[in-house]
Amino acid sequence: MKKLLGIVVLALLFSINSLAKDITIKKTSNHHLTPKPIKNYFMADNEFVRAGKKSQKFILPHGVCNGQDCKWSAQRVERKVKGYHRPSKKYGKPLYYAWSIYFPKEFNPNWAGSQTLTGQVKMKGVGMPVWSMAISSQALKAEKGFFIRLTQSTITAKMHCGNFKVGEWIDIIVKADYAKEKKSKKNYKTFELWINGKYIKSCSHSFPLINKKTLKESNSKGYKDSGKVDFRYGIYRPNVGKWLMSNNKNHPQKLEYFLDPDGGETVVKYPFKLNWENKIPTSIIYYDEIRVGKSKDEVDITMQSKPVD
Repeated sequence: MKKLLGIVVLALLFSINSLAKDITIKKTSNHHLTPKPIKNYFMADNEFVRAGKKSQKFILPHGVCNGQDCKWSAQRVERKVKGYHRPSKKYGKPLYYAWSIYFPKEFNPNWAGSQTLTGQVKMKGVGMPVWSMAISSQALKAEKGFFIRLTQSTITAKMHCGNFKVGEWIDIIVKADYAKEKKSKKNYKTFELWINGKYIKSCSHSFPLINKKTLKESNSKGYKDSGKVDFRYGIYRPNVGKWLMSNNKNHPQKLEYFLDPDGGETVVKYPFKLNWENKIPTSIIYYDEIRVGKSKDEVDITMQSKPVD
């Protein structure tokens, strides 16, 4: 009887653990707006590693962009986790995302127009993300802060989640419940965040993350994955023209401006086609131990025996 019970328990544990997903490079794809050749801006690396033998290195220098980003004064090198998640109807089936991030000692959050996005979840066919984690370029030198934006919630929010240090690994866990509920539920958090094992109360949220208008917009596009969400990570710098304008006394002639339909900002049109004396510095960020699961324990790096390589 005890032996049978042990087998059942092991089977249940295996079933739970099998829900976790270690996000190796093979389980991601390049965002289509990442500049080419991709190997110049994204690569496996063994210099700075959180666990195991290698990490993922992202490099974003001045002047590189692709497609509409070039016109919209933006640039990125991002990876998308393969596959989409369809939100459930009721609360109680959240996803947990975990990743470790490393900013080299020379990294400066001010190397951006207004912010640098390091992680985001988007719904298919919808411009603005459901949630995004960013570092603000307005942060003081001693306060390099993380921010969470919830742009598709029934109650939108921008939340400061604390500061971080360069030159050391930072472990992040995000809980997000994308249920199609219309109202909040008493004592239930739809969004929660942990940094280095510490629960960040200021970055919790109790309202539905996706509103009716967002779902309608996604479903109206007619995609096969309409109404589903995906996870992206890397470096995304919107409105870099703002940095170039602020850090150059002599502005190029024939400046043109463009209204970004997603962010609503007025941006410099095709900024990298213009001649600037001071160019935006190169940002380098490392990621490691990326996981997606259905419980916090599944993705928490402190509870894993096998690294993501």
